[in-house]
Amino acid sequence: MTNNRVKGPIKPKISTMPRNKSEASQQLELYKLITEKQRIQKELNLMEQRLQQLKNRLTVLNHQIDSTEQSIQDLRQANPSIPKMLHPSKPIAQSSNFQAFYLEY
Repeated sequence: MTNNRVKGPIKPKISTMPRNKSEASQQLELYKLITEKQRIQKELNLMEQRLQQLKNRLTVLNHQIDSTEQSIQDLRQANPSIPKMLHPSKPIAQSSNFQAFYLEY
């Protein structure tokens, strides 16, 4: 199960002991900042790639839904013997969040 809660701002890591002010401590601080920046940029790139994948999939699904609804309409026009009460007034995919299907027996 995924965790969908909104997280707060990312807090920097804190050292337990303050360092003396020297060039070496400043170099270490710079290294830590650059390392964190690179990690965040990498994570952001992965998120952008995932977002693009999801958008592409939604586009494909929308085209498949449209073509399936069109083929249903074509079949209805080709076979008008099906009772009219089985034909919804609007497409099922847009009317609710539930998947519906009809069984003939």
